[in-house]
Amino acid sequence: MDSEKMKEGENVGSKKIVILLLITCLLLLASSSMAMAAVETRRVLKFTEAGLRVAAYAPYQAYPGDTIEVRVTAEALEDLNDITITIDIFGSKSKEGEEGYDSWEDDISVLRAVDWKEGDDKDKEYDVKIPEDSDPGLVYGHVTAEWTRVGPPIEDHTYAESFTITYVMNRDYEELQEDYKDLSSKYNKLKTDYDKLSGTYSDLLATYNSLKSDFDSLKATYDSLKSKYDSLESEHNTLVSDYSALQKKYTSLDSDYKSQLAEYEALKSEYEASVGELGTSRNLMYDFVVTTIVFVATSIILFLRKPKTA
Repeated sequence: MDSEKMKEGENVGSKKIVILLLITCLLLLASSSMAMAAVETRRVLKFTEAGLRVAAYAPYQAYPGDTIEVRVTAEALEDLNDITITIDIFGSKSKEGEEGYDSWEDDISVLRAVDWKEGDDKDKEYDVKIPEDSDPGLVYGHVTAEWTRVGPPIEDHTYAESFTITYVMNRDYEELQEDYKDLSSKYNKLKTDYDKLSGTYSDLLATYNSLKSDFDSLKATYDSLKSKYDSLESEHNTLVSDYSALQKKYTSLDSDYKSQLAEYEALKSEYEASVGELGTSRNLMYDFVVTTIVFVATSIILFLRKPKTA
């Protein structure tokens, strides 16, 4: 049982170790691929001459202050003696405190008086420091090679060629380009928003113009109605004033009517009283007249009946 547990523990430990190794390999591969992707190189030189083949590789671009790797390969296609290969590197920079330009230089000593048999070769990377004050632009290289063919016959050979190694970028310019791209993106977004707002403004302006036209029409109608209203109000005020005057006259006439009516009732009462008294007086007068007539008649009759005396 103990041995089985020990074997299981060893298996688990070995599995963990394998997993860690796999993770480490993956991380190394990822970092190497990132590094390769970050620095893209190209072949900048290649020549094959009299049994000697040489090639050089360098990154497409670099920045001031960077250290670039220049890879140089050389191969003997036959027996060669006294092989010397040198690559001079130079670029441009501004003169310190003065106007104009100056140059900076570096060199790579690939081989120096080396004898090679056929098939011997060399593949090495060299660090080249780009000065901090280097101007933007091309960095050039000049290769010089000297060697002797063993022969027969024995021949001395020399080869020289100038070539472009890399291009030094302007970091400030690159940053400005990034800022420009950012600002351009923001500008495009703002322009899109502006175009949308402009379209919305145009729609609102058309709606405003339509509403303003309706408002002007309604205002004209309102002004016309207001004018009619003012005219009617003036006529109304005149009528109210006339009505008030007529009301006063009516009140005055009504007061006079009531006063005259009261006087009429009083006169009527007096008249009726006078008529009553007049009827009584008339009846008395009739009685008096009748009595008088009777008295006169009686007197006449009596006078006529009186006997005559002798």
